[in-house]
Amino acid sequence: MIKIIMSIGLLFSINLFATAAHEHAHHGKKQDIQETIKTYTKACDAGEMNSCNNLAFLYDVGDLVKQDKSKAIKLYTKACNGGNKYACDALGIIYAKGDGVKQDKSKAIKFYTKGCDAKNNNSCNTLGIIYIKGDGVKQNKAKARELFGKACDGGSMGACKNYERLKKAGI
Repeated sequence: MIKIIMSIGLLFSINLFATAAHEHAHHGKKQDIQETIKTYTKACDAGEMNSCNNLAFLYDVGDLVKQDKSKAIKLYTKACNGGNKYACDALGIIYAKGDGVKQDKSKAIKFYTKGCDAKNNNSCNTLGIIYIKGDGVKQNKAKARELFGKACDGGSMGACKNYERLKKAGI
């Protein structure tokens, strides 16, 4: 489930070139895959954080290239530090699950917070859930409602439902 959510969030950041390259790659053209990797790498090295995130996603999922969690985490970190909200969310998921790294709830919360601050609705909603449960933080339902509200205002229907549940509960 987490991988599906991560995939959906990250797909929003993939540009039209990535979509076209991905379609070509699935037609069996190894050269296209290598060209995509080169293009993303060059753009990432030049400071294009969406390309860093897209490249990280390819290494994280491992559909078109050999899966390399370590490389993915380095690229996600670069992209997140460069302001890519999807990369921050991906790192939150990775550290929450312990996917390729030792599970670390405080790092997960740090990255979800960074993603939420950058207006990633999934990060805000997930943080709200963390605060409801008190999972790695002191339980704070008012903070959770605030986070759900922020994500709801950004268009997250799941966050809107969470917000309404808390509102009905008088929180």
